[in-house]
Amino acid sequence: MKRIAPLGALAAALAVWWAVSTQTSPLLLPSPADVAEAAWTDRARLAEATWNTALASLAGLGIASVFGVGGAVAFLRVRWLEAGFYPLALLLQTVPIIAIAPLLVVWLGYGTPVAVTAAAIVCFFPILTAGNLGLRSADPAEVELMRLYGASWFQELRLLRWWAGLPYLLTGYRTAVGLAVIGAIVGEFVGSNGQPASLGNLVLRSAGAANTGLTFAAIGASTLVALVLFGAVRLAEARLIGRWHSGSRS
Repeated sequence: MKRIAPLGALAAALAVWWAVSTQTSPLLLPSPADVAEAAWTDRARLAEATWNTALASLAGLGIASVFGVGGAVAFLRVRWLEAGFYPLALLLQTVPIIAIAPLLVVWLGYGTPVAVTAAAIVCFFPILTAGNLGLRSADPAEVELMRLYGASWFQELRLLRWWAGLPYLLTGYRTAVGLAVIGAIVGEFVGSNGQPASLGNLVLRSAGAANTGLTFAAIGASTLVALVLFGAVRLAEARLIGRWHSGSRS
């Protein structure tokens, strides 16, 4: 049922989409067949744009991981850093990325760096928050026991806190991977001039040309990228924490 139910829901959604599209103009809502035809006709450009957006999302996620996980470890080690910098991280999260993106163009110029930076900004806070909470979730009795045995702070982090916090961190990544794609596309909306090809720029150009079939195809491709990244996180959960933690089965 876990596999049949999603397929049934997808089939029902496609049926509703097709039924509604027959009652409207293709310029407003293309049918699934129109989207498939547009995707096949422009498959080379769509594939290149999807690849570039996926790379930008991954690069942004990687940068956010370095600063997010590193920040969580620093907050654990030096308590006053959390008091000083956590509010700033929260402030960064509350600023809409669409408001920051034009400034990124001014600072970085047009191109992929804007998409990468935008992706890093939006997925930084979930990783930082999940990592900070996870590292502090270790059982106090186990922490005290390691200290009684003379474990160093790094040993405590590596052997206890990291594994206690891993389920929390992976849960944060479930959110972060989707946000990375959103951030990359928003960055491409503002900071892409079409070189290299990207899904954000492709959506803008196709919508401007009233090619709604290709617009929907590009949106679908961005969704596919997010789903693949989410699936990779779920696979990492299965490999790293398996069935010993309830979060891996949720």
